[in-house]
Amino acid sequence: MSAFKLESCFGADINVGYFDMEEILDILGIKKEVVGSKRVQCIIKEHGEKDRLVGIAMRQVVLDVLRSNLESPFLTYDPFFSDDKLLNNRHERLYDAEERLLFLCMSIASGRSVKSLKKLNPHFTTKELRSKHAKNQSLFRYFRQELNDQTREYILAHKDRLGRNRVESSGSEKGAGEVTDTDVQALKTETSQKKVQETKFSPTSFDDEIITAFKLFKGGHALLSAQVERFKHGDQLDMVELIKFCRRLIESHSRNNFSLLAIRHIKDPSIYLEQHAMGMAVLGIHFAKAMKLSDAYVEVIALGALLLDLGRFRLPMVMVTKATKMTDAEFDLFRKHIKFGEQILQQSENVPKAVYQMLSDHHEKIDGSGYPEGKQDQEISVYGKIAAIIDAYDAMTSEQPHKHSIGPIKAYRQMKKESGLAFDKQLLSVFLRSIGSVPVGSCVSLSNGRVGFVLTLNKSFKPSLVRQVYSVTNKAFVGASDIELNNSSLRTDIVIEKEVDPQVLGLQFINHIS
Repeated sequence: MSAFKLESCFGADINVGYFDMEEILDILGIKKEVVGSKRVQCIIKEHGEKDRLVGIAMRQVVLDVLRSNLESPFLTYDPFFSDDKLLNNRHERLYDAEERLLFLCMSIASGRSVKSLKKLNPHFTTKELRSKHAKNQSLFRYFRQELNDQTREYILAHKDRLGRNRVESSGSEKGAGEVTDTDVQALKTETSQKKVQETKFSPTSFDDEIITAFKLFKGGHALLSAQVERFKHGDQLDMVELIKFCRRLIESHSRNNFSLLAIRHIKDPSIYLEQHAMGMAVLGIHFAKAMKLSDAYVEVIALGALLLDLGRFRLPMVMVTKATKMTDAEFDLFRKHIKFGEQILQQSENVPKAVYQMLSDHHEKIDGSGYPEGKQDQEISVYGKIAAIIDAYDAMTSEQPHKHSIGPIKAYRQMKKESGLAFDKQLLSVFLRSIGSVPVGSCVSLSNGRVGFVLTLNKSFKPSLVRQVYSVTNKAFVGASDIELNNSSLRTDIVIEKEVDPQVLGLQFINHIS
């Protein structure tokens, strides 16, 4: 049974300037229960009292102890409540205790002091936290997810170190020939897993991976359509299936990134939203890898990109598919898609914090001219800055109901102009370098009198493989043929002369990918 008594939080001084787990345990009156827990004691025994893992374990155990309280209903949010006045009745004292408990839980989950949290977000209130029970959402799961997000990278790094140490120590402790049956079985399992992994990520040709990429996009469209139906009926998103899909995209990108980048250009204006979501997921993966982020970050950015425009499915379809420019009133409604998206995510569990940040900040701009809050530079989360870049590039290079694609090259140049204004300079520089100044999907005129589409880039991020589809000399389509530029072994001296607007020649990249 929990030793925690809510009354212990009433009037407690929680506004210290530093994060102190010991002090929080004293306030909550559960120090003995937490420190003496089996989980904490095992970690202390293995790593010592000062190891960071001990603090993380304590934070986990505290939330476990508080679980019954966090899963019980809280009093309705009172915007006029103030702890400065005398609290004369039981209701006011109970509200005060709840308020302090919720702030302490935020502190535990984030690893920051309450004072620091209030400084970072002066307008933070407990309104959303208090309303979760009424919405059938678990406040306990919310805080545990926050804690997981804050500590995931450290724990993964620790496990990685632990695994390496075990391998090294097992190798040094065994004498020659001392191989047990367990070792043999472990080796077989490891070899089997390695073969599966190699199969998943072994490089493939552009044409071979295109087949897989086509299937992925078809399956992704069905998955997103199903998720839309789920939240429209009040059900949670199927986070497990969404994450699985993101992992399949990552695997395909690892085998041949250019195939996915090419497939991203398949855009039917009538189902733009689903294809925009998948296009952003591909760009998110490509961008995250260009930044050399760990697998966990690549996955969460892919998921965030896939979901950041969910709220647009809540807008009237007549507005989404409108072929003319939006009126001021329609644009005001359009801006609410961010709030709609947040509401959809809040109905679901185990949504990483980064996904929320990508959704809420992807229309904010460095110079403060964005929305919904007009944030500037450092006020925008790094995930929001990443989302803004991939959202803008995919939108510019997509066929939409109300406008045509401006093409990858023009999009590259346009975004470069907005560096430091709409987009973060450093992040944009990494992204633009990763796609090249003549990106995959660009329509170009070659020095041999042919027009084609760029399929792949070389190690210097310059066009390598170009699919020729049109003869300028004959003003006619030609049978698709691929040519490698600057290939010394083939003695080709053909170069790109200029960018071409494919619409002028009646060309569409999607007709020449496969």
